[in-house]
Amino acid sequence: MLSPNLRTRISASPSSGEAPPNKTKRKRKALSCYDCRSRKLRCDREYPSCGRCRKAGQANSCSYDERSLQFRHRHTESSAPPSLKDKSTTTPQAPLDGSSSNPVAHVRQINRIEKRLSALEASQTSGTWQLRGERSSVTKTREQRPAIKAGAETFLTSPRESAPTETVIFRGGNFKTQYYGGSNPTSLIAHFPELRSFMKEAIMHHTSLPRVQRDLKALQVGWKGNKTNVLPLTDLELLHLLPGRETVDFLVHLYFDTFETMYRILHRPSFGKEYQMFWEDHQAANPAFVILMFLMMAAVSCLSLKEQPTYIGDSAIARERAVLWIEVSEWWLGRHSQKHVYLATWQIRCLLILAKQVNIVKKKRTWTAAGTLVREAMSAGFHRDPSLLGEKVSVFDQEMRRRLWATMIELELQASVDRGMPSASAGISSDSATVLNVNDEDLTVECDRLPIPKPWGEYTACSFLHISRASFSLRVSLNSLVNDLSPPLLYEEMLNYEEMITKELQRLPPRAALGETQDIRALPVLARTLLDVQLRQFLILLHAPFARQADNNSRYSLSRMICFKAAASILEQHSQLTSSGIFLLLLLRHDYFRGALIICHNTYVSICIQNDLFLNSNNNMFIQYVEDALTMLEDRITRLGTGYTHYWYISAACALLRSAMLPQESTAQKQQAIDRVARQYYRVLASQEDFLNAKEKIIPVRLNKARSMNTNFGRPC
Repeated sequence: MLSPNLRTRISASPSSGEAPPNKTKRKRKALSCYDCRSRKLRCDREYPSCGRCRKAGQANSCSYDERSLQFRHRHTESSAPPSLKDKSTTTPQAPLDGSSSNPVAHVRQINRIEKRLSALEASQTSGTWQLRGERSSVTKTREQRPAIKAGAETFLTSPRESAPTETVIFRGGNFKTQYYGGSNPTSLIAHFPELRSFMKEAIMHHTSLPRVQRDLKALQVGWKGNKTNVLPLTDLELLHLLPGRETVDFLVHLYFDTFETMYRILHRPSFGKEYQMFWEDHQAANPAFVILMFLMMAAVSCLSLKEQPTYIGDSAIARERAVLWIEVSEWWLGRHSQKHVYLATWQIRCLLILAKQVNIVKKKRTWTAAGTLVREAMSAGFHRDPSLLGEKVSVFDQEMRRRLWATMIELELQASVDRGMPSASAGISSDSATVLNVNDEDLTVECDRLPIPKPWGEYTACSFLHISRASFSLRVSLNSLVNDLSPPLLYEEMLNYEEMITKELQRLPPRAALGETQDIRALPVLARTLLDVQLRQFLILLHAPFARQADNNSRYSLSRMICFKAAASILEQHSQLTSSGIFLLLLLRHDYFRGALIICHNTYVSICIQNDLFLNSNNNMFIQYVEDALTMLEDRITRLGTGYTHYWYISAACALLRSAMLPQESTAQKQQAIDRVARQYYRVLASQEDFLNAKEKIIPVRLNKARSMNTNFGRPC
């Protein structure tokens, strides 16, 4: 028997022959914030920002639907006690037209819409450089130059300090992507949309640059098709790849006078003894020693130009020869048994990293290759002090292990900074002692005790690694901070790190004047410059996010000034080196590119805002720094035959600055920027080698003769 309630429900239901009435489903009120709703996460609905967004460091972007705010307000009124309800009636309600009476929520909603638009545009440009960061350093809007944003926006978004926007670069799409973090020099372009707009307009209206780029690319493709495989078939054929004795002597001495004043990989006295024995009897030479010579020559092949450089495609002949030596060394190391590892094996691994960096070989893999080398060294116990091995390791080998370990972690740290990635050293606990501040002559292979180290301020061949170790932990921490995905530093915390950097810079010994010998108690200019710029680069990386907000908060004007001074100092030191004929850091590092870009960006903002008397009165001086950077980039292209991207960025930035100073010359400046880059391409095109002549210069004739003799030997008559 049916219950009365069930009968009532059945009788009230429509008959099978009747169509059910159209009932509209009641739409639920959306009370959660936009971010939690889009990610389908539970929201605590706190106002003005929910707890989940605050924990994620995204409090500024947390916003609610205005209708939910009205519903929340009415619900609060209805549930309030009578005493409070009377007071709430005097409070103005949100307007019914959807506009917000709360300026904070209104600005957040605008920011969220802008973020959605930028994500949509990024999805439509997959396969190109996608820059994540602020929309505009000046206007906070896209493609609007040179309007200035209102200063009230930052103060309305949050009562606390506005956090700098994260900057990363994605290239490619799907699973073929490349990621570059905040400390990558090119990532600053994300905060400089005016420069990207200027470059697009210049390319669209002047087609000479794309045309000459295609011409050079066609030559490069043709060379790759004609280049034959010259990898040796046996260890004996390694000898045929060596150039003449005079060339080898010059390049080997150049390597010791440059690289070995900073990174310590080889022991000069023991190498010199084996080097002399090699020229006395080639056949008795150890193949690993020949590979060492290949990599030493490859590392300095493009440093000294005895004659006018020639090119094949977009690569200098000297660079192509270095690439050949690198490929042969990798081939040999791949065939080398991992069961028989000795000192030369680790020296070859370190030299491979250096030679590839200088010659821009597989540059996208530099960070992973350097990290792999550090992990291989850890698996061999290099991160532990070799004294723990006792008599298993000689005193000489103990110190060489310390030198190699110090070199490997320094190379890996700088590769991490250039890539914008955390360093492997950040998670390593090492107790390896600091490299002794001694000359190679004081450390002999047969010694039974370590030599007495020289004082801190007295120069030796190991002074760079010895002094650099003092600031290594600080630099690792700074690299982790600038590339960390967690909420950024507060301004006071950043100032504390700046003070640490300044103290380390003040501790550095004085530099020797250019042309002086190394017998004085001062660091040679190459080692002293590297000690300085590897610390000073972090002043730019720390202050740059706050300098971009200086036009809204006068407190951050100090950061803008420090960025200018640090960038100017880095450019001056690099310029002094190149003007004296020292080009190693020009090919090995990118500090001058970062410095020129930060000067361009801050100068452009100061020109547009016109509220910084110091910067506006020194615009011509800053443009001269940029011109010096362009001169250095031209030298880099001359020696390598490649490197046009950085030159194009700085050339366009310099033209943009001049356009901002004289808007009526904008069209002429775009043409000048294009012509400037095109001249570099035409200069390389004018010095092209014929494919046949290029092969003869790169591949020694005696290797071809030896192979032809082996081919003809045994052939039937």
